[in-house]
Amino acid sequence: MFVRVSHMNAKDGQEDRLVELLNQLSTFYREQGGYLGGYILSPYPSAPTDARRFGRVGAWETQDAAEDAAQHSRALALRSELTRIVEEDSHHEFSFSARSDTP
Repeated sequence: MFVRVSHMNAKDGQEDRLVELLNQLSTFYREQGGYLGGYILSPYPSAPTDARRFGRVGAWETQDAAEDAAQHSRALALRSELTRIVEEDSHHEFSFSARSDTP
């Protein structure tokens, strides 16, 4: 399994739009081959202002499936819009090979 984790900070006043775009990305990814599921990440209610990160986690059957979906014009357009509403240098993505922790 291939897992991609992204997190970012919204520009002031862009929090709702950021969550909307993350939801749109998830909706698109659910329609793509090899997508296993994911999560939208939002700050916990008492998070300090400087730690109010948003993000998403996506699980894929393979890295190729994730890369193919990420290069689709719809995903590229949504991700481009994300870059306009997040704080500069706050968007980070990490990729992992994953396995279940249950025997």
